[in-house]
Formats: sequence, structure tokens, C-alpha cells
Amino acid sequence: MSQQSVEKSHGIHEREVQVVFEIAPKGPCFLDDMDGEISHVELYFPGGECHSDVTICRNNGSDQDVEVMNYTGDICTNCPGVVFGEHDLVPRYKKRDDDGFVVQVHLPSSNELSDVVSDLRRVSEYVRILRIVDVSDQQVDDVVGEVDYTQLTDKQRVALEGAVTAGYYDLSKEVPLAELAAEFGISTSALSQRLACAEQNVMGQLFRDRG
Repeated sequence: MSQQSVEKSHGIHEREVQVVFEIAPKGPCFLDDMDGEISHVELYFPGGECHSDVTICRNNGSDQDVEVMNYTGDICTNCPGVVFGEHDLVPRYKKRDDDGFVVQVHLPSSNELSDVVSDLRRVSEYVRILRIVDVSDQQVDDVVGEVDYTQLTDKQRVALEGAVTAGYYDLSKEVPLAELAAEFGISTSALSQRLACAEQNVMGQLFRDRG
């Protein structure tokens, strides 16, 4: 590789657009065999292999266990991560469930979006754009205070919204957890676990860049 090509492939470049995708891959994935609620995935492909750290949340009675599992192996057929790499994008896998992946990336501009979507559709059952944000137009406080509810499971989101609506977090009210659980038709411990995981996720997003 010449010195000129090295200079072209390195440097600091602005990323103006944040896009959140929902992607259902065509083929199987090693994540399909992992037991528990997958909340975060870090994925890269050095030397033609798949390397991944997967954060898994499991309910253990009244407690909740969080584990980080590492995987090294062959690249899955039709992996969307390969497409992101081809476009020099750094994906953040925010969620993995039965419907597929929720992935956040930053693009240099919106002009590249159509090409990325087209290439993703080659390896996917479907690709949906959940959100597009022009980050170049945002203030620092706006970015830090952003909460992405796609990181929550459906049950966590419904439980959190229901608790807020019922006034569970309102200091001027006294809404017993047991009463709220009865409205959902689940046990008090089950609701407590859902709310705890949802609260941890939301607070982590709000304050991840502070400290």
C-alpha cells in the first residue's frame, strides 16, 4: 500500500446523520442460540472472522443477572455487519429479538443512505428505518438527553409507560407496586424486574456521556 493510499484511508471525518435501522437477516445467526434477553451487541470482523461481545439480561427469581458473552467464529451468511463494514460504517447493535436487529449508525450525510439501504436489503428479509437524526444540527444537551425506546423490550416499554401513566413515579401519589402489577395481570416481582431493567436502560442512555 502506497503512502498516498494510507493517507486517504486514515483521518477524522464528520458524521452528520444518525440512522436507526430494524433489520431481519435472511440466514441464521449465532445469536439465535443465546438464551436470555439480548440488550447490546458489539461486532467486528478481523481476519475474516466474526468477533462479538453480547450483553445478556436474565431474570433469576427476584434478581436480574447481566452477563457479557464472547463469540468467535465464522461470519454468518447474509450478515448485515459485513455491509456496514463495506460502507466504512461503525454499527451499534442496540437490540436483538425474534424480529431481528435494531442497529444505529452514523453516516457522513443523507446522500449515502439509499446505497446503504439497498445493500442491506440484499442480505435481509426486510430493512426498516426507525429514525433519522441530523446530529450536525443538534446541541450537545439535546444529544445527551436523548432516549431511544427501541432499546427496551415490548414488555419493558409497556410496563414503564403504564407506571408513568398510573402515577407510580409521581411523588405526590402513592401507587403500590402490587396494585400496578394487578393491572398488568402479573406478579409484583415480575413487574419489579421489568421496571428495574427499563429504568437501568433509560438512565444509562441519559447519563452515558456524563461523569
